[in-house]
Amino acid sequence: MDVTVKAVLVSKSMFKEDNEWYVRLEFAQERGNPPAVIGRSDDPLQSMIPVFQQMVRNILPFQTGMFQRMVLILKEEEWEKLEKKPDIGEEITIKITDNKSINIQ
Repeated sequence: MDVTVKAVLVSKSMFKEDNEWYVRLEFAQERGNPPAVIGRSDDPLQSMIPVFQQMVRNILPFQTGMFQRMVLILKEEEWEKLEKKPDIGEEITIKITDNKSINIQ
């Protein structure tokens, strides 16, 4: 059975190691943050904390986080061979097949 994952390119950088240049591509997937855990307490201030947390979540746009899915490192020559190079923010599809191959679209 094949596995397919959608991810977004979040980082693209170049680095040099042993006199050879490489391109590092980091792919991540957006996911929602887990809800706050609410415990039972007789303290009135403790019971107000979830209300304040919910208000802050509604005001601030940081409702989701990024979950790193894959880091791909290419040699400079390999990177140059790509006709359409991915750019930061583009969504890609990573497909792992039963015949031990990984396809990135």
